[in-house]
Amino acid sequence: MLPPELTPEGVGLASLIASGTRDGIAVLGPDGKLIFWNSAAVAITGWSLAQAAERNLADLINAREPLVELRDGVYVELRYTRVNADGRIFLILMFTDSTYLMSLRNARQQLQSLGLVDKATGLSGRELVLVQLDQAIALAKRDKRSVGVLSLKVDDFRQLREIADGQAAEEVLRQLATRISAFIRESDVAARVSNESFLVVLTALTSSNDAVIVAVRLLLVLTEPFDVVGKPRSVQCSIGIAEFPRDANDATSLFGAALAAADRAQLMGGGHYRVASEARDRQE
Repeated sequence: MLPPELTPEGVGLASLIASGTRDGIAVLGPDGKLIFWNSAAVAITGWSLAQAAERNLADLINAREPLVELRDGVYVELRYTRVNADGRIFLILMFTDSTYLMSLRNARQQLQSLGLVDKATGLSGRELVLVQLDQAIALAKRDKRSVGVLSLKVDDFRQLREIADGQAAEEVLRQLATRISAFIRESDVAARVSNESFLVVLTALTSSNDAVIVAVRLLLVLTEPFDVVGKPRSVQCSIGIAEFPRDANDATSLFGAALAAADRAQLMGGGHYRVASEARDRQE
């Protein structure tokens, strides 16, 4: 139960809410003893009230990592606050089950060690994105939809590295990757496929113009300067667009078509986009 100092005038309702929330909630009295432990806390930790009371839960707030390991394989995101009730300080711990986040982090670390995830940006690498593109194509065949691929190349990347130091140039690329990831849908995939080249897989497109619309909007998003060590740095990008099934039927060919279109966009002076099918149309 909650202590008498906290129960009058509405705190009983707070206790009812705490009992029904998905977040674990623990209340420690001024002496450090556990006086409230809701059902979500039991479910997340596997500890009964009696078992939790045997542990020094106050030590959890001294953890250095945002994710705290309560016991083997069980991680939580911890938040806490102190409440003053009639001059007595109560510590309230709130924690969310974040075991799945740790699993994702471990999986990403394994992918990085295998070279499948770019360490600098956290995006998929070349080999991994081709697998992801294959999966997107398979789903598109089943659902009778299309898949768009955007090959994005940073224009004058060598010049950028010469004007700025290498670390500043890498910071621009990291921020570029962050901006791309924030722009696309959760179902889409962003990847870094070379020093100055990125790939975006647009899944489940319904119109042949969708990929072009995304490319145009993305070019506008990327024109905003990046803040690197307090200094604005602008970059210009070129985008090549390819689409399944119009331009190719497999991941490798689709990637190659988008890359060739990006090269053509750069030959125009950069800052433009080109569609893979344009070259074929001109030859016919």
